[in-house]
Amino acid sequence: MPGMNSPRPQEESSEPSRADRLRGPLYWLSGARWETLRLCPASERERIAVLGSTVLIPTVMAFFGMFFYAKSRFAEPQIFTCFVASLAWAFVIMSTDRILLATYRPFQPIWRKFLQVCFRFGLAAVVSVAIAFPFCLDQYRPAISHRYQTEVQSVLNDLREEESSKRRALVETYATEHEAKVAELGPLQNGILNSEVYADEKLNEEKKKISAEGFIPTASAATRQIVSQVEAVKETISKLTADQNEKEGLHRRLIEAIAREVEGRPNEFFPEPKKAGEGPRTKDMQRRDLETTRELSKLTASLAQQSANLERLNQSLAAARMVDRGTMLDALPSRREAFVHEAEEMERVRTEKLERLVGEIAQHTEDQKRALKLHDDRYLAPIQRYENKIKGVLDPMEETIGLYKVIFLPAPDASLTEQGEQGYKWMAGLFQFLVVFGTLFLLDLVPIMAKIFSRPGAYDVLVEQSEMVANLNLKAFKQAYPENARRWASGNPTGAPSSPTEILGLHSFAKLPLDDASKSGAAIK
Repeated sequence: MPGMNSPRPQEESSEPSRADRLRGPLYWLSGARWETLRLCPASERERIAVLGSTVLIPTVMAFFGMFFYAKSRFAEPQIFTCFVASLAWAFVIMSTDRILLATYRPFQPIWRKFLQVCFRFGLAAVVSVAIAFPFCLDQYRPAISHRYQTEVQSVLNDLREEESSKRRALVETYATEHEAKVAELGPLQNGILNSEVYADEKLNEEKKKISAEGFIPTASAATRQIVSQVEAVKETISKLTADQNEKEGLHRRLIEAIAREVEGRPNEFFPEPKKAGEGPRTKDMQRRDLETTRELSKLTASLAQQSANLERLNQSLAAARMVDRGTMLDALPSRREAFVHEAEEMERVRTEKLERLVGEIAQHTEDQKRALKLHDDRYLAPIQRYENKIKGVLDPMEETIGLYKVIFLPAPDASLTEQGEQGYKWMAGLFQFLVVFGTLFLLDLVPIMAKIFSRPGAYDVLVEQSEMVANLNLKAFKQAYPENARRWASGNPTGAPSSPTEILGLHSFAKLPLDDASKSGAAIK
C-alpha cells in the first residue's frame, strides 16, 4: 500500500524444491495452491504447511471416533465395513476443514468469518456428542447389563414357563387327535371288499339265518291273513276268559252270601240282619246263582271252541310260515346281484372315507406345523430378546434407556446406601461425558482456531488481491452500467458495447496497481 516499503523480492522458482515437494500434501490440506505459494517467502510457506498439518488432527480423530462408534453401535459389525465408514467420515471432516481454511479470509467482513466459525463449532459439537455419548455408554455397559439382568430375569422365567406349557399342550393335543385318526385308518386300509366273495358270503349267511330254528320269515299275504285271524281269536278268547272269571267270581260270592243269609247274618247283597232260615231273599240269590251257572257253562263251551279254533289256526300259520321260508330260500339266488351292488357301494364308501381320512391326517399335521410356527413366532423372538438383554446384547435405544435407569433410578435390589448415593451418579456421568466431549470438541476446532489466531501473511495478501479486484470491478460495473447503457443505446444501433473495456467504462479499475507483485508477492500500492 502507499507509504509501505516493498520487501526484498525473493527469487521466483517455477518448480518446487525438495522441501516444498515433501510439504505438498500439507499445502493441499490447507487449501493453498503452489502457483501462489511460489511467490511467497519460505517462512510463509512453512506457516501454510503448519496450518495444513492441523487438519490431520480432526481427521485422525474422526477416523478413530467413527470406528469406535460403528463398533459399539452395532451388535456384530464387520471390521471392513467399519473401516470403510471411518475412512469416509474422516474424508468428510478433512474436506470440511480444508474448505474452511481455503475460504477463510482475514480481510473479509466480520459477519462472514463469524458464520464460518459458527458452522465449524456446530459441526464439532455434533461430532463430539456423537462420539462422547457411545463412549459413556461403553463405560457404563456392565452396569447397564446388570440392571437389565435384574429386571428381565423374572420376566424371562415366566415367559419360558408359559412357552413350555403352551408347547406341551399343543403337542399332547396333536398326539391324541393324531392317534385317534390313525386308529381309524387301519380298519379302512384293511377293509377291502371283493364284491363276488361278499355276495357269496352274504347268501350263505342268509341261508343259515332262514334255516335257523325260530326264524320268522317275511309273511306273505295269506300268512298275514292267518295272523290276523289268530289275533282275532286270541282277542275273543281273552274276552271270554275275562267274562268266565267274572262269572266264577260272582258264583262264589252268591254261594257265600246264600250261606250267610240262611244263618241270618249280613252278606254282600243284603247287609241288614234277619232271622235264620230260608226266605224270599235267599230264593232270589239262589235264582241269580242258577242264571250265573248257566252263563258260566255257555262261556266254558265257547272258550273251548275258540281254543280249538286257535289251535287249528296256529297249525295253519306254521304251515304258511314254512311256505314263506321256502319261498325266501328259493328267492336267495336272485338277490345275489343286489349283494354285489351292495359290496361295490360299501367299497366306494370305504375308499371315500379312506381318502378323506388321509387328507384330514395330512391337514392335521400341516395345522400342527403352522400352530408350532405361530407359537415359535410369538414366544421365541421375545425370549431371544430377553436372553440377549441378560447377555448384554442391547440395541442403542435399550442402552440409552438403561443408562438413564443406571444414572437416575435406583436398582430394584439396591441397598439403602446405594439408594442414598443415587443422587451423585448423574454428576459422575456428566463429568465423564464432558471430559470426552470437551477433548474431542477442542481437537476438532484446532484448524479453524489456528487460522483465526495466526496473523495474515503474504499468501493471504496475494489471494485477497484478486478477490478485491473482482469485487471492486463488480461494484464499478454496477455503478457505471445505467449511464453506459443509455450511451450504448444512442450511439450504437445494435445497442451492444464494442469491447469489455467499454462495459466497465473505467480503465483504472481493470487492474489495481501492484508494485512488481509478481516479484515481491507482498506489497500493494
